[in-house]
Amino acid sequence: MRRFFACVLGWMLLATAAPADTAADAREEELWFPVGERLIYRAYWGRIRVGTSETTSAWVEEDGQRHIRLRIRTRTNRVLSAIYPVDSLIESYVDPETFLPVRFVKDISEGRSRHDEVTTFDWEAGTARWHDRRRDRERTLEITPDTRCIPSLLFYVRRTGLTPGERVPFRVMADDKIYDLVVVAEEIERVRLPRYGRVPSLRAEPQAEFDGIFVRSGRMWIWTSRDPRRVATRISVEVPIARVHFVLERVRGPGTDFWVGGDGDDLEDELDDE
Repeated sequence: MRRFFACVLGWMLLATAAPADTAADAREEELWFPVGERLIYRAYWGRIRVGTSETTSAWVEEDGQRHIRLRIRTRTNRVLSAIYPVDSLIESYVDPETFLPVRFVKDISEGRSRHDEVTTFDWEAGTARWHDRRRDRERTLEITPDTRCIPSLLFYVRRTGLTPGERVPFRVMADDKIYDLVVVAEEIERVRLPRYGRVPSLRAEPQAEFDGIFVRSGRMWIWTSRDPRRVATRISVEVPIARVHFVLERVRGPGTDFWVGGDGDDLEDELDDE
C-alpha cells in the first residue's frame, strides 16, 4: 500500500478531462465550480473501511494577492494507522484570473517516510522552482502554458467532459519532474453512492507511472458524475493483493442543490463482490 492513500486521490477528477487550453481562456468565463466546495470520500480495502479523503477549495489572501487554495487531504483511520499510518496533504495556490498555479505544496507522511516539498511557479520566466525542504535540494524546470500541478489540473479539467472512446493527453508537474499522461474514456455506468443512490458516471482509466502520484503495480479506474459538477464518484485501484476503492460519501458547501438523497444500501457488499 506504500504511497497509495497519499497519491491516488490526486487522479480522482481526471475522468472528466479535456485538453488544457491556454491560460487566457480561463479569464473569459466564470469559475466552473463553487469555491468553498467539500468532497468527502470513504476509502475501502475490499469491504473494510480504512480511511477518508477530502478535497476542498477556499479563497485566501497572501501578500495582498487573492488566490484560490485547492487542497486534498487523505488520512487512514485508527485501525490502519496502527499498521501503516498515512497523513497526506497536497495543495495548490491558484491565480483566479488565469487559473494557473502560483505555488504547489506537498506534505506527506506515510509510515516512516516523510515528504515536505514546495514548487513555486514563475510564469513570466517560464520556470518552476522545486524545493525539497527536508533534504534542502532544489531544481528549476522549464514550463509551458499548459503545465500544471496536480490540484490545479484536477479542478481545471472539470470545465468540460469526455466522450466514451476518447484519449486525452496532459502535461503535469510532480515532484521535481514534468510528465505526460493519457486518460482513456471508456463507458457510462451507474455508481452506487451511500448518500445519493445510483449516479450516472463516466468510467475512465489514467495511464501513466511516476513516483509519488500513481500506483506503479496495478491499474486504476475513475468514475465521474455526468452532471454539471463533474466530480469523481468512485475510484478503484487494482493492486497485487486486493482492489482498493474511494467512494464519494458527501458533497458539502455551496452549489449542492442538484445532489439528491439515495437509498444508500449495501455499499460494502457491492464492493466485496468485485
